[in-house]
Amino acid sequence: MTSSGSEAVALLGEAARLVTPMALAHEQTMPVLPVFEELLPGGAIRRGSVVEVQGIGATSLALSLAAGPSAAGSWTAIVGMPSVGLMAAGEAGVALNRVLMVSPPTPGSWAAVVAALIGSVDTIMVSGGQRAGSGDLRRISARLRERGSVLIRVGGSAAIGADVELRVTSCEWEGLGDGHGVLRHRHVKVEAGGRGASARPRSTEMLLPGPSGAAADPGPAPVVALPTAHRG
Repeated sequence: MTSSGSEAVALLGEAARLVTPMALAHEQTMPVLPVFEELLPGGAIRRGSVVEVQGIGATSLALSLAAGPSAAGSWTAIVGMPSVGLMAAGEAGVALNRVLMVSPPTPGSWAAVVAALIGSVDTIMVSGGQRAGSGDLRRISARLRERGSVLIRVGGSAAIGADVELRVTSCEWEGLGDGHGVLRHRHVKVEAGGRGASARPRSTEMLLPGPSGAAADPGPAPVVALPTAHRG
């Protein structure tokens, strides 16, 4: 790691220590938005776990997943994802006064940056494209279990074994009429799996984004009235 990388990690560690009092580490789980409850064992995210999010709209799904803990008072760190802006995070329901936006780490410092956040920030969202040594990955996994933070990995390869896997398997935008109209929301199907208590396959449908920007329940399917047969 370069000296500039070491200085950045030290500054990040100091920032993380400043937000530590907001952490809710005494709880074993963190709440999620209602639309996610049937996807997760016990209807919540277990602390110390790794959640992998894949498929079309994976970033939006990850932000919406982080919105539940954020609304309950947790801090969120978004690491090395410059394409994710504060506006997108806010629309998904993440509390912007409790967000750390971390620039892409310098080569070789990714593991140190994530480790500095674990235990101080409840939810850490990272790009799955980052590389780290197997030893670093084992230490991160152990530190997550010890300190109770949750790592949400968006896309990429499974560098760290995921406890929960969420994947968008179908996607359809709604709002366009016959060649006209405005895209309003995206109707998706999300399938869940993983290991341990998450091994049983689950699935649900949601609007991602919904009318307000956050993930939402699509509601009951519309009832279509069939024409009554005319009797002469």
